[in-house]
Amino acid sequence: MNALSATARHVRYKQLDSLRGIAALCVFFSHYLLIFGLSDKIIRPIIASPLGILLNGHAAVMFFFVLSGFVLSLPFVEGHRPLQLTEFYVKRIFRIYPAFVVAILLALVLKTYLYDERGIAAFPVWVKHFWVWHWTTSNYWEIAKTLALIGPNFNADLIDPVIWSLVVEMKMSLILPFFIVLVSRNNLVFNLLFFFIILLLVYNKQAGYLSVFYLGVLCAKYKDQLIAKVQLLSMILITGLVACSLILYNISYEFFVTYGDKAHPFQYFWRDHLTALGSCIVVIVVISRKTITKLLQGRVFKFIGDISYSFYLVHLTLLITICSIISLRAPLSYEYIFLLALVGSVAISYVIYRFVEVPFQKLAIKLVARFKIFSQLNLKS
Repeated sequence: MNALSATARHVRYKQLDSLRGIAALCVFFSHYLLIFGLSDKIIRPIIASPLGILLNGHAAVMFFFVLSGFVLSLPFVEGHRPLQLTEFYVKRIFRIYPAFVVAILLALVLKTYLYDERGIAAFPVWVKHFWVWHWTTSNYWEIAKTLALIGPNFNADLIDPVIWSLVVEMKMSLILPFFIVLVSRNNLVFNLLFFFIILLLVYNKQAGYLSVFYLGVLCAKYKDQLIAKVQLLSMILITGLVACSLILYNISYEFFVTYGDKAHPFQYFWRDHLTALGSCIVVIVVISRKTITKLLQGRVFKFIGDISYSFYLVHLTLLITICSIISLRAPLSYEYIFLLALVGSVAISYVIYRFVEVPFQKLAIKLVARFKIFSQLNLKS
C-alpha cells in the first residue's frame, strides 16, 4: 500500500460530526415546539424566517441518512480499504445497539417511575398518544420486539418515538455494502441511472429512504471532483450555492408548509429527496471550505457532535417526562421545561457516550482484529 492510500484510509471529517450534532439539536427544537403546540402566530413567522431551518426536525433526520451513506461508504468507494462484510456489520451493530438499548431502558424507567400521566393532559394530542400503555403481558412482547429493532413489526412510538429512524438505519445498513460495491465499480452514467431506477422502484413506498442513503454513497464516490469544483467558485457563487442548498434542505418549510403536503401529486416523496440533495451540497461545501471546517472543529461543536447519537435517543423521552412533572407544579413553564430537558439530555448523553458508545466501539475493533471470521467475506470494491 502506498503512502497516499494509507493516509486516505484514515481521513475522518470531524466537521461532519459537528453537523450531525447541530442536526440533533434541530430535532430537539422541533419536538419542543410540537409538544407545546404553540400557536401559529408564534410559529409561522419563525418557520418563514431563516431560523425555520433550526426547527425542521424531519429535514435533520434526512440529513442523518445522507450522512450515514456518505461516511460509511467513504473508506471503501475509492478502494482505500477492502470492504469486509462481516466487519462492516459487526461495527455497525456495536455502533447502534448498545446506546439504543440503554436509551430504551432509561425510557422504561422514566415512564414507570417518573412520568405522570395527569401532567400531560393539557398538552397536544401528538404527545399524549405516546405513553398510554401499561405493563401487561402483551406489552412485554412489544418491548422485546422493540429491542430487536429490525422486526417483526412493532410500534416504534411505544417507548422512544425517535427510534423509527434507527429501524431505517439498521435496514439500510444491511444493504449499504452492496451499494458501495456497485457504485465503486461503475461510472457516473451507470450510477445515476441506477439511482433513478431505485427512485422508480421505491416511489411512495416505505423503502423510499433507500435512495436517500444511495445519494450519500454517490456523494462519497465523487467527493474529490465535487470539492475541486466548489473550491474554484468565487465567494459570490459559493454564497449562492449555500443559499440554494439551504432552500432545498428546508423545502418542507419553504414550500410544503405553505401549500400543504397534499397540494401536489408527490406528497412526501420528493420533499425528502430535495432535502437529501440539499444535504449533499451542504456536506460538500463544508468539507471544501477551510473557514467552515475550522469553525465546526471548535470544542463546543466537537462536543455536540460526539454526543449527538445519544442525545437524539434520549431527548424526547426526557422532554415528555419533564413536561408531565413540571406542568403540574408550574403551568405553562415553557422556559423551565426547555432548559431542564436540554441540560438533562446533554448530561445523560455524555454519560452514555463516554461509558457505552466509546467502549463498545473499541470492543468491536478488538473483536474484528482478533477473530478471523470477521474478515472472511471480502466484497471487492
